[in-house]
Amino acid sequence: MNRFTGKTVLITGGTSGMGLATAHRFLAEGAHVIVTGRTRARVDSAVHQLGPHASGIVADTADLDAVDALMETVRDRHGQLDGLFANAGTGAFLPFENITEPDFDHGTDVNFKGVFFTVQEALPLLTDGGAIVINASGRPSPERRRWPLSLRSPRSTTRTPSSHRHAA
Repeated sequence: MNRFTGKTVLITGGTSGMGLATAHRFLAEGAHVIVTGRTRARVDSAVHQLGPHASGIVADTADLDAVDALMETVRDRHGQLDGLFANAGTGAFLPFENITEPDFDHGTDVNFKGVFFTVQEALPLLTDGGAIVINASGRPSPERRRWPLSLRSPRSTTRTPSSHRHAA
């Protein structure tokens, strides 16, 4: 089945885990996939694994200038997006009492601010009928006893752009 043939999908945090698995799935359905990651080595490795219908861009979603540059590059290379899988995420998986302000700030910058502004910047590139999926999940383990609160923030982010886009 090739239901995404001719479609372009951007996957933030697409160099490992669920992002990379999602990229493989979209490719199997015929899409061109753009993955992002924070380092050139990880992006290049993912693109090599994914093959000729994938491309990669180094971008850290915690850095708003990098998000702007990402969307400008996507616009220049592809013109538009048919889908966004906002998957980049991080966290300090520590007991509540051990989380520091820098831990909190970094988690919030990636998991909330990064998701928010990635979606905001992607909206003008999104085709009619295009889709945004925000992934704010993962699997806690004994080593990760405390699930970062910032991973819950994207839930409310999903309600704002969808209600705004359909209001017109």
